[in-house]
Amino acid sequence: MRGTTLAAATTAVALALALGACGSGDGDTGDGAAREAVRESGEGGAAADGDTAEPFGPGCSDFPSRGAGSLGAMADQTFTTAIADSPVLGRLAEALERAGLGEDLDTAEGVTVFAPTNEAFDMYPDGEMDDLMRDRDGLAYLLNYHVVADRVGGADLGAGVFDSLSGGQVRTSGSTGEYVVDDYAPVVCADVRTANATVHVVDMLLIPS
Repeated sequence: MRGTTLAAATTAVALALALGACGSGDGDTGDGAAREAVRESGEGGAAADGDTAEPFGPGCSDFPSRGAGSLGAMADQTFTTAIADSPVLGRLAEALERAGLGEDLDTAEGVTVFAPTNEAFDMYPDGEMDDLMRDRDGLAYLLNYHVVADRVGGADLGAGVFDSLSGGQVRTSGSTGEYVVDDYAPVVCADVRTANATVHVVDMLLIPS
């Protein structure tokens, strides 16, 4: 969407390395532990405690103004249901289904998702992404890095370090409403709400270190 060519190239290399690393171990991608962490996380939904923060960022205008996939409709739906028909996050919904993580995220309470846009998936060659989509364990490991088993609001993104479900730490930085994740992935729409999650939309995939 708005990532630079240099950042995209660097991330593509990192993606290949990360997938190779997660496929070379003993088969434990942290998926089971991540599922347990999701089930035990939080006390109540993302919007259940009266948090009225409004979505902000240049990418918020990419969502429909009303109806399916709109920010208003998403607020009343569980996470994967909310993004299933989204023109912005549909590829993420497909990836979560292939990784077997959709049900866990729909039943979790109070999680935060750094949600990559369709363009974040599309910036990689078709063959590379096809291989990733067929690698259930590698895909689950990658996607779990985008999920934090706690609520992280836009006000917390200025200088944050958060434990992801993959076991790695996600770092955020920035100010005055302009934030990046892991020093390269811009947050293009922050503080999006679903019935059970806080969502910060990013326009590049996050790569576990």
